[in-house]
Amino acid sequence: MQLKNMKLQPNSSTPTVRHALTVATCAVLSGSLSTVSAVEEEVSDLSKIGLSTFYYTEQDRVAVNTTHVAIENDLGDDAFLRANIIYDTISGSSPNGRIIPTAVGGGNIPFTSASGFSISINDNGSAGKRWLTEFTDKRAALDLSIEKPITRTVKGVLEGNYSSENDFTSYGVAGTISLDLNQRNTTLTTGLGILRESVSPASGTPLGLGVSNCTDTAPVLPTWATCNVTSPRFGNGRKRLFDGIIGITQVVNQRTITQLNYSLGVSLGYLTDPYKLISVVDNTLDGEEVMILYENRPDSRTKHSLYWKTVSQLSEKKVVDFSYRYFWDDWGIRSHTFDYKYRYDYKPKRYLQPHIRYNLQSSADFFQRAIDSSVASLPQYASADYRLGKLSTYTIGLKYGHELGKNGSFAVRAEYIVQSYSEVDLPDMKALVYQGTFTFKFK
Repeated sequence: MQLKNMKLQPNSSTPTVRHALTVATCAVLSGSLSTVSAVEEEVSDLSKIGLSTFYYTEQDRVAVNTTHVAIENDLGDDAFLRANIIYDTISGSSPNGRIIPTAVGGGNIPFTSASGFSISINDNGSAGKRWLTEFTDKRAALDLSIEKPITRTVKGVLEGNYSSENDFTSYGVAGTISLDLNQRNTTLTTGLGILRESVSPASGTPLGLGVSNCTDTAPVLPTWATCNVTSPRFGNGRKRLFDGIIGITQVVNQRTITQLNYSLGVSLGYLTDPYKLISVVDNTLDGEEVMILYENRPDSRTKHSLYWKTVSQLSEKKVVDFSYRYFWDDWGIRSHTFDYKYRYDYKPKRYLQPHIRYNLQSSADFFQRAIDSSVASLPQYASADYRLGKLSTYTIGLKYGHELGKNGSFAVRAEYIVQSYSEVDLPDMKALVYQGTFTFKFK
């Protein structure tokens, strides 16, 4: 994002910063827009195309390769047609929710992975990493949007998106309306997004808290256990998501612009992850795992978030970008996210941008490491998915950008991520991110 040589006069529309904040607003309504920031540059009256390659790898876990093509066409009269084409390949292993064993056991437990093929999760203690499930997947996504002025001070954006994986499909629409006030120094924005998703495991969708398997060496089972009857399966798990947003963007002075958004999201339907498990343990036997159940989550979720972002040009060569997000939902999760970027133009048309991000999250009300076999009956909801537990995530990175003449730009970034857990036995997750982006504007 570049503020250099821009004067934010009272009657200025501040296109570069305003566009960047508009992208941040619209991204709340559509997950497929989250990668648009890779080609988030000044919009001119020239059509442009951007190509971004993204590589994400976790130590001993997941690896993701992403190719993203962003196309923008100027339709005239301040109207734009945009298309984003995304292709992902994902492989590796992910924590499935089972406890990490403290002693060596025996036997193999069959399980169907997200990729749709049957694998064997080795039950050989920590060396076998039975708490990880291997998988491979591919995703293709298409996002189309049109931005068009409705009146001199009112602008609308209409968007449609579709995403498909081996066992998952998603499609939806979103729209935002922006109103400029106060000589275009104040912008009010409101939007609504509707999404439908469907998950279709190869072996069917399991019922929540149904039995996946019992360990071969379990001496005593709970009174409610039915190891001879595994979880029944049904067809696709479907859910609907509704997201709304209201926000205000304000030019503070010639060098600073700020934005405040409130968003509300409602999810209904099958919200359980069909591939996540939870262990049943016997605490009289040093917490030995005696059963494996599928997790179960509520079939509705209401999410809220407040998002504040400020961009300020400190000098001719220095720009700071700070944002804070507070999130809460009716599952009991609370999170705080701080994000800071500092751009320094150390040479004409070249810049460095350090990045620091910190996220702190509490756990869901129904999150638990494992289920005690001595309980009289199963809880209504239970999940050992680390993503719903208490965690903290630290990110540090650096981006380098270079303008290539008048019509092109190139940028690369690298980031290091560490995620720590307080309520599960997982080792810290350590990940590396690499991304390269090339953008070209046509005359």
